[in-house]
Amino acid sequence: MSMIKNLLFCLSMAAILTSCKKDPNERYNEICQETLECSNDAGWIMDEFHSELIGSYDWKFVRAYGYGEFYSDDAYLNWTLTLNEDSTYVLNMADTAAMSGTWQLQNSWMSFTLDCQPAASTVFGQVLYCPPYLMFYSTPVDGPDHLYKKQ
Repeated sequence: MSMIKNLLFCLSMAAILTSCKKDPNERYNEICQETLECSNDAGWIMDEFHSELIGSYDWKFVRAYGYGEFYSDDAYLNWTLTLNEDSTYVLNMADTAAMSGTWQLQNSWMSFTLDCQPAASTVFGQVLYCPPYLMFYSTPVDGPDHLYKKQ
C-alpha cells in the first residue's frame, strides 16, 4: 500500500512541477509589454535614437492578433538584423538567404518607424527600443509584432 502512495505522490509532484514551468511565449509576451511601456516612457530624440539602434540583433519572438492569435519563438529562428551606422542594414534569414539595403529612422508624430529599402518583412511597424530589446510593433494595424534582442 505504501508503494502505491509513494507512486501517487511522485506522479502528483511531477504534474505540479511540470505545470509550474512557464511557457516561453508567455514570457516573451511580458517582454513585449515591458518594451512597449519602457520605450514609450523613454522620450527618445531622433538623433539619439538613431545612434542607439546601431548594432546587431537576434530575432526572438513574433506575435499577431489579426484574425486569431499567433505566437512563436521559433518561426524566424536564427534570423539576425544588423543596423549599420552608415544607414545600411543586413537581414540574415537563418543562414539560407540574406537581404540588404538602406534604413532611415522616421518620426511620425509620437512614434518612430524604420523606412527600409527594400522593405524587410520582420522590420515593419512602430520601432520600440528598451535595451536590449528592439520591437517592431504592428498590432495597431493588425500586423505581427517582431521582437529582437541586441547581441
